[in-house]
Parts: sequence; structure tokens; C-alpha cells
Amino acid sequence: MKKIITRFMYLLAILTIVSCKHETLPTYSDVDRIYFEWAKSSTGSNRTQVNLGYDNPIKIDSTIAVPVVVIGKLYDEDRPITAEFIRSESSAIIGADVEIMPSFIPAGQPKGLLRIKVKYSEKLDSLTLIARLRLTPNSYFHVDYIKAEGYGDRNGTEFNVSFDAKADMPNLWADPTSGTRLVTYFGPYSKVKLELLCEVFGITRDFFMYDPATENAIDVLTARMGESGIIAMGMIAQVNRYLKAYEAEHGEPLKDENGNEIKMGLQTDR
Repeated sequence: MKKIITRFMYLLAILTIVSCKHETLPTYSDVDRIYFEWAKSSTGSNRTQVNLGYDNPIKIDSTIAVPVVVIGKLYDEDRPITAEFIRSESSAIIGADVEIMPSFIPAGQPKGLLRIKVKYSEKLDSLTLIARLRLTPNSYFHVDYIKAEGYGDRNGTEFNVSFDAKADMPNLWADPTSGTRLVTYFGPYSKVKLELLCEVFGITRDFFMYDPATENAIDVLTARMGESGIIAMGMIAQVNRYLKAYEAEHGEPLKDENGNEIKMGLQTDR
């Protein structure tokens, strides 16, 4: 009988220890978590593409910001977001081509931005690099949101950045619908013409880009050029004045990479 009681007390002690340890473990409700916002957006994408070829000034480093959302409480202090590159799945060289910048969930806010710097080098003129990101846990956040149910079981902890500096035709110009309208406004596409537009208006190549997975080309162009092309008309007039001044100064018109005179589709001087 004594042996039975001893064994019972021993078992009870083990159960008590296990129970106490279990009580110290964090539960889903009392630990804040973070995930990339795209994972629970109906139009979200797990990647972004950056072109450094027409940044203003041309070909410089660029910093992008990826939205990160908190599951949990709001705090009255900034909380750091930490992440890492998946080196085995990235063609970009960590540190040399890309790096993670200091990033935070701001005090009192339910979301923040993970900031990533992509760096220009001559190899980007002909090569597209890819950097795969993964959120990492820290003393403020757990990171285990790997299955966003109802959204195609998306992994909310990973994101992809691709970047280059290729001077190819931007896709709003390449699209048959928006491209036809752009040719009407600005004339046939050329790299020199695109550089001119970027220089005159302080814009980048991204102004003539859209996301075909989530956007309609003609709708994007209409939003940027205005109904009936009112914004485009002002741009055309300004470029035409620039081209006249260039020809007056140099004694010949500005020409593109093929030796053709740069002309707008419309010749308004308004």
C-alpha cells in the first residue's frame, strides 16, 4: 500500500510540474504576431518589381516599403520589425545588392512598413535580381502566420523583391490599349523619349507601369492622364516647348537612339 501511495504522489508531482510549465507557455491570444499585408488582401501580391533604370536622377539606389500588419494589441512605443533574406533562394547578394533597413510598427498603429534598400550596379542593366524575404520572430512578435485561410492558404511570412535597371519598354506603353493612347499623346516609344519625359516632369519609369494581375491598363492610364487626357495635354505642351528650346540652342532637333527626331504625338503649345 505504501508503494502505491508513493507512486501516486510521484505521478501527481509530475503532473503538477507539467501543468505549471504549460501555464507559462504563451497562447495565441496573448502573443502579438505580424504578417505581410498582401496575404489577406483580395488583390495582394507576394512580390514587387523595382526598375532603377529611370529613377530621377537616373540609376540610383532605391528603398521600397512592404506593409506589415499586427495581430494583437496596440502599444505606446515603436516595435521593431525583423526579417531575413532566404539566401538559398535569392540571386541578389545580401549586403552588396540589397539590405534590410531599420523598420518598425509605429506606436499606437496596427501596421508598419518593412523597408528594403535595393542598390544599383551596372549588372542590373542586363540582369534581374531576386531577393526572397522572411519575417523573423523577436522579443515583440511571433511570426507563424504561414497559412492565411480563405486567401488561397497564402504564407504571410514571406515576400519577394525583384529589381533591375533594364531600359525596356514599360508595360503601359506595351499594352495594346493604353499603348495606343500613349502613342497618340507622346508619339512612338523610344528610350531617349522616356528619359526626356522623366527628366522634364521629375517622374520615374514606374509612372508608365501597372500591375496586370490587379489593374486594368486603360483605367490606370486614365487616372494618371486625366479624363479626356487633360493632364497629358499639359505634359505635351511643356515637352514641345522644351524641344523647341533644345533645337534653338543646339541647331538641330533632339534625336532618339535610332537617330529619329523626338516628337510628341500632338503638337499643342497650350
